[in-house]
Amino acid sequence: MAHMRYGCLNLNPKTTMYPVAASQYFRHDGPNFVYLDGSGHVLLALAATATIFGTVASVPKSQGAGSDDNYWLSSATAAQDELPIIHIDENESFLFLADDTPTASQAGDACDLDAVNDGTAYYVNIGTSSTDVCIIQGRGVDFKADAGTNDVVVKLNPAKRQTDT
Repeated sequence: MAHMRYGCLNLNPKTTMYPVAASQYFRHDGPNFVYLDGSGHVLLALAATATIFGTVASVPKSQGAGSDDNYWLSSATAAQDELPIIHIDENESFLFLADDTPTASQAGDACDLDAVNDGTAYYVNIGTSSTDVCIIQGRGVDFKADAGTNDVVVKLNPAKRQTDT
């Protein structure tokens, strides 16, 4: 069900509701970065996604159309569901699970996502810099008392903001 550790460090971020594309898997413990399709529906950003619109503020506590407690699955029909999105322009910081243990010296580095739309684990890929959709702010343990050693704090890279919708 919904994860209490991961997400926006600001407990009251500004959000806007958006319709969700069909069959999108949003992990309860994942970054859940998104972009918009041509119809304005939210799609989960994947490892190769080059531009980001924002991130899901809170994934519903249920399974949605899915059958696994690790994720919420949107309806098989586009725009049947809506999610609250934090726009990239809000410049918020987020605590998420990284693919490796972050170091203090990585603060300021750009990095990628490690994600597919199938409900499996979704990470911030701190060792890869090709799409550069995130900017590392620091180790999660330096920002939040209950953070794990593989947790990282990131911001969405404003240079990778989706503007073509």
